[in-house]
Amino acid sequence: MTFKYKLGLLTSLIFFSLRLSAQEKDCTTKELDNGKIIVQYCFSKFLDEDGNDLLLIEDSTITEAQIDFEKCVLLMKNVQKHKLFTGDSESKIVKIISDNEWIIYYYTDNPWPVENSDCVSRMTFTENKDEKTAIFELVATPSEYKKGDVNRMKHFNVIYTFKDLGNGKVRITMRGKSSPPVKVPMWLVKSAFPKAPASAVRDIVKLVKE
Repeated sequence: MTFKYKLGLLTSLIFFSLRLSAQEKDCTTKELDNGKIIVQYCFSKFLDEDGNDLLLIEDSTITEAQIDFEKCVLLMKNVQKHKLFTGDSESKIVKIISDNEWIIYYYTDNPWPVENSDCVSRMTFTENKDEKTAIFELVATPSEYKKGDVNRMKHFNVIYTFKDLGNGKVRITMRGKSSPPVKVPMWLVKSAFPKAPASAVRDIVKLVKE
């Protein structure tokens, strides 16, 4: 699934306004690569601001790897490379707000029968040198870039946290929440897990090592 990593698990301001339905969440936890990657993912329903009953997909993926912490930061700031781990066909910066804040754009060329879609988000970078962490948060801002003839994500939040553990080891945590902007069969959504988010963190590690 090319919308891979856009499926996430995090309490975020963007979702405080969403009214979750009484439906119980369907959650699963899986370990991959002999326990080196842990993926938790949940499916539920929520009512958006217009009263539409939508699918909410949440996931949290954690791994640790022998990689350079600073190179992780450089990779995330190089938005043109995001498509190499998100599975999108296009990723770019459309507006620079500051040294630590950008408006970025992803275009997703989905496989049939899922319609193509895009996503505009505000990416912010914060670093805590005392805790040795670097955090990149992406929050949907659909009106920040011209809209084409594809469906645009309105509910999207993903946070990448990189923690320097010392001795050349970094812990990567990828968390987010999203709702697909197009109709996707539930069997197809479920088939993306846990493979899709696990592939995303594997690709991040691979790109940092290059």
